[in-house]
Amino acid sequence: MTGFLIPTMERRPDRNATPTANPTPADVVILVPMYRESLETCERSATGMLRLDYPRDRITVLWLIPEGDTRSETPARTAFAALAEAGFDPRSRVRPVPDMRPKGRALNHALDGLGAHDIVLFLDADVMPGPTQLTDVVREFAQGADIVEAFEFQESRTWVGRTIAAENATHLASMIFLQRRLGTAFLQGSSVYVSTTFLAKTGGFIEDEAEECFVWSMFASRHDPDVRFLANFSYGAPIDELTTALRQRVRWLRGQLAALKHLPSPRLTPAGRIALGITGASIVAQLAVPPALLLARRGSRTRRLALGVLGLEAARIARTAVSPEWRHLGIRDGWCTLLVFEVLQGAAGWRAVLELATDNRVWHSVRDSGHD
Repeated sequence: MTGFLIPTMERRPDRNATPTANPTPADVVILVPMYRESLETCERSATGMLRLDYPRDRITVLWLIPEGDTRSETPARTAFAALAEAGFDPRSRVRPVPDMRPKGRALNHALDGLGAHDIVLFLDADVMPGPTQLTDVVREFAQGADIVEAFEFQESRTWVGRTIAAENATHLASMIFLQRRLGTAFLQGSSVYVSTTFLAKTGGFIEDEAEECFVWSMFASRHDPDVRFLANFSYGAPIDELTTALRQRVRWLRGQLAALKHLPSPRLTPAGRIALGITGASIVAQLAVPPALLLARRGSRTRRLALGVLGLEAARIARTAVSPEWRHLGIRDGWCTLLVFEVLQGAAGWRAVLELATDNRVWHSVRDSGHD
């Protein structure tokens, strides 16, 4: 996700929250779409579930696979065997659903019956929550949260991984700004926890090429949810190669651009419409910088404007980098390389524009998953 040029704010505790040291365990259901994931990815996801420090009998794990697709079913069922006898809620299973693409449709198939649980976690297949994450999240819900997003920060030994961590931090800080100023939260979607009571008010996900959690959270804002954010390490598959990272961002940019068609939707509040417009303007600015730098004459007004935009973005990054809350993440040189990465992302983003214009729904795989 991009937050290019969008101002940032720091997280702060809810002053009205009542501290809850040991909240009563809630029933949590974890939904993980497993569309043609490799056995390695499925086993990594299972390992993540086994590392959670939360009571297993209060966790229901549902892995969603497309009906009749052996490429999805075989690795999922093989890896899920490690969970079957591990003490999780007996409702845990690999669940075939009629259709898995887009992801919003897969999630919608599983929404019926979730009212028997207290909290639902929408989790990407390649994301492993930190061992204490569920415990931390349940504490937030005990203090009144409706939605909690856990931003994932991979531990990485490469500059690309640290740059991605810096990007995640600045994006989170920008989303906090939009939430505070406009009352609208835009969620990234890899680890989103929602109260089932609140989910019943909002309805399901959109079923188009737009980022499903991004648009869902935008529509959900009309119900004035209490949204909290957690930032901790995850233990999934880190993305440490530049080309892989750029492919992933082409997919994300395409989803964010597709979300702009929902601007006229009556499900949007006026503030939500403004916030979505801001994110659209952010993307346009990021896309415009690379051609302005490459094609405009040296010293021209266009090039000076592009350099001015990069100066503003550098200030935004620096403001986030000096915040104490990110120092424990070990981002270090990632702050210094983020601006260059964002320029490269803007150049690669023109592919997202082309794919959206030609209705080319290619899946840009970021791991050895077997996706078509």
